[in-house]
Amino acid sequence: AIRQCHRCPSDPQRWLRAAASSRVTWRLVAAAVAVGAVFPELPSVGFTIFSTPGASPKQLRGSDAQLWQDSWHAEHGDQGRQGELLQRQFVGFVAALAAGLILWIGAPSPVLAKQAAEVSGFAEYAKKGGAMEVNPSCFITSCGQQTKECFVEDSRCLKGALCLSRCRGDPDCATQCFAEFGCKRLDAWLNCTVEREKCVSVPPQLMNIKDWFETNVPTKKPNFDVSNMQGRWYKVRGYNPKYDCYLCQPNTFSYEPGASTLTAQVELRVPKIKSGGAWQNIVKEDMEVSAEADRSTLRAKGEIFGLSFDEEWYVLAGDEDYLLVSYKGSNLQDIYEGAFVLTRTPELGPSESKARQAAEANGYVWSKFCSIDNTCPALAEVPQEAATLTWDDVPDLIEWFAPGTVPKKEFNGQYD
Repeated sequence: AIRQCHRCPSDPQRWLRAAASSRVTWRLVAAAVAVGAVFPELPSVGFTIFSTPGASPKQLRGSDAQLWQDSWHAEHGDQGRQGELLQRQFVGFVAALAAGLILWIGAPSPVLAKQAAEVSGFAEYAKKGGAMEVNPSCFITSCGQQTKECFVEDSRCLKGALCLSRCRGDPDCATQCFAEFGCKRLDAWLNCTVEREKCVSVPPQLMNIKDWFETNVPTKKPNFDVSNMQGRWYKVRGYNPKYDCYLCQPNTFSYEPGASTLTAQVELRVPKIKSGGAWQNIVKEDMEVSAEADRSTLRAKGEIFGLSFDEEWYVLAGDEDYLLVSYKGSNLQDIYEGAFVLTRTPELGPSESKARQAAEANGYVWSKFCSIDNTCPALAEVPQEAATLTWDDVPDLIEWFAPGTVPKKEFNGQYD
């Protein structure tokens, strides 16, 4: 493959096509070259390639390496040599892409597709045995900058991506990955590769979100005045332990009288099981006031952990002291639903009897609501040290670009 395309070093698309044509060779070296993303300093790594226009292959062996570099330097001269030195660390993800071309090509098999029929997101699809569709070149051509910043310049971001790969879509596991390794670069990488460009995706024909919102719809409180939500509230009880029971959850709503929209600022803290402390999050949601004839009270859109979400909120009961709210939502990872109680104070206090009566009247079991800690102590400054990458991370890297290659492990987002 290298000899076939030795005159196209600045064209990643042609190079990948040539590499893919040498199936036996790449099947043997796929795992080895993927190591480059985790250990870019190792001299034994087979190759690297710069992903932006004018890409430079490097670190090849023997005559093939010289052939490529002679061609590259003849075309780009001293400027190419300088760029090669500056980009020497940009190693692994293109290596893994080449591996992905061989280890997983195209859509899931008919057997997997049948097993994963009628799924709602990554989590259920993986649980039912499906492997996501992957477009390896997309990581270069569409999200090259985000991948470089995450995989090369920020070891914590790379470790977070590897952690998510090991989770295989499980929401609880993924939340703990974000608690330990979450950062803006990881959000940006996921937003580009999963949300916007769909480099990795569940086959769209398997997604059935419309029916989810249209069935088992909660009965909203009629003629609710959303201006009553203006100001600061606290989430004090939550029904879904996966989504509603985080620490420290002030909710601040901003509404102009007569408007058809409002904004919400939702704060929450995710405990760090491994390192201690908590990860502070602020989620901003744009909310549209539903018409009285609609099934919901509000429709909300926002983004958390790099992925956008759509939710319908149903105010079921309340007064000036408390609100009982149910919701249904979806993102690319999952569909979900829950309920919570908002009050004007950090604790439920005297409104508990009213909230409990309303919850039970709407079919909820009061004992299943968690009590949310809103003491919100100041968080100590924790230095963000570089993450440690090991050989054990290599299969997780391959899994991003070749879904279904590596058997699933028991993993909860917490490394030993």
